[in-house]
Amino acid sequence: MTRIRLIALASASIFVLTGCGTVPGFNPGVAARVGDDTVTMNRVDDVTAAYCRAAEAQLQEGQVLPQHYLRGQVAGALALRVAADQFAAEEGVSAAEDYDQAVAQAREQLGSLPEDQVQALIDVQGVPIYVQAVEKSVGEQQGASGNAATKAGEQAFLAWLEDQDLELDPRFGVSIQKGVTAPVDTSLSYGLSDTSTKANADQPDTDYAAALPDSQRCG
Repeated sequence: MTRIRLIALASASIFVLTGCGTVPGFNPGVAARVGDDTVTMNRVDDVTAAYCRAAEAQLQEGQVLPQHYLRGQVAGALALRVAADQFAAEEGVSAAEDYDQAVAQAREQLGSLPEDQVQALIDVQGVPIYVQAVEKSVGEQQGASGNAATKAGEQAFLAWLEDQDLELDPRFGVSIQKGVTAPVDTSLSYGLSDTSTKANADQPDTDYAAALPDSQRCG
């Protein structure tokens, strides 16, 4: 069995960030809900398609990834970005300049990729940096500086998240835990077969993915 970790698709110096029916509680077409804001399924699908194309250039020959794994990463990242935006707005701050600098560096180093792929990488892998930049700004507003500002902002963000109505469609198998996206078992049945176990693995199983139809895999 072959498994790979989908780590930063760009150079490490860029971001050291390293069909079913409607699910109860979610309107059709809604992938995530953060308070009054939503992330649409169309948005997730569009970003996933571009993200997949960017990932394909990094895969070794013959390696493939299950689409549901990428869609989970994308959905979680987009939901977390919405939450961070709301938190920043309520605190009256913007993300610290660290984020803009990281994005500018990413765009420079990823210049050979099409714009939609570059933006997808930023939309997904840039979210942890964005969250940290917001936390830093909040901490600085509270009077802290340096690492202490980031830590203070992180604690404020975690406290804020506890009071928010943040939901992701359970079919994505991800949630927001302690201010970051994390895989979670949201299946409604037990995975009794080897196939179902591979499908629900935290890390993508490329052997399992290779057996999927083209529409359900990346690579």
